[in-house]
Amino acid sequence: MSVIEVINVNRSFQNGKEIAHVLKDINLNVEQGEFVSIMGPSGGGKSTFLYLLGGLDMPSSGSVKINNVDLSTLKDKELCKLRNEEVGFVFQFYNLVPNLNIEDNIALPLMIAGKSKSAYKDKLDECLKIIGMEDKRKLTPRELSGGQQQRVAIARALVFDPKIMFLDEPIGNLDSKTGLKIMELFREINQKYGKTIVQVTHSAESAQYGTKLVKLVDGQITDIEKINQ
Repeated sequence: MSVIEVINVNRSFQNGKEIAHVLKDINLNVEQGEFVSIMGPSGGGKSTFLYLLGGLDMPSSGSVKINNVDLSTLKDKELCKLRNEEVGFVFQFYNLVPNLNIEDNIALPLMIAGKSKSAYKDKLDECLKIIGMEDKRKLTPRELSGGQQQRVAIARALVFDPKIMFLDEPIGNLDSKTGLKIMELFREINQKYGKTIVQVTHSAESAQYGTKLVKLVDGQITDIEKINQ
C-alpha cells in the first residue's frame, strides 16, 4: 500500500528575473514499511523534495499525497497537525532547546499540541528506551555528545508515534563511527517498529541501510533500485 504518492511534481523558484526549476516532473510511490534513501549531488533538489514530501513546502505543480490526502488541500491548521503528529522529522542539526532537559526536549511536540506530558509518560519512557538513554533523561543537551543529541532528536520525532519519518542528512554532523550507529538505530526503527522512512543523504554507505535507493540528479529521478539487506 502506498503511504506517499508523488504525481508529476515540479518546483521552481523565482530568483530576480530568472526562474530556477529545482524539481522536474517527479513521480514516486513509497510503500508502507519501506526505507527509502534519496541520493544525488549537492544542489540536485534532494532537500527541496524532502520538504515537499513532509508538507514543509508545496509544489509549483503536481501533487504530494500522504495516505491518499493531497497535502495542498489541507488548511494551515490541518497541515501543522500532520507535521506535528502524523510524521516525524530528523534534521542534520539537532535543534534541541538548550535549557530543557532530555525528557522535556522529547516532549516538546506534546507541549506544542497542548497535550499533557503525564498522559504520555509510557510513550516518553518507550522513546528513551528506543534510543538507549533512559538513564540520561534529566541531563541537558550541553552534557551530551553529538550522537546522543541526535538520538534525542530521533526520540522527539517518535513521541507521537508517527507512521512516517523524514530524515534530512541525519548523520551529516557526526563522525563516521557515530553516524553508522545512528543508521543502525534507524534500521531498527524501520524493521522493529514498522516505520516508513524517507532519508536524504550524500553518503552511499548510509543509503545502504535502506530498502530502496532513489537517485536524484538535476531535479530529476534518474534511477530507482531495490537494496538487498
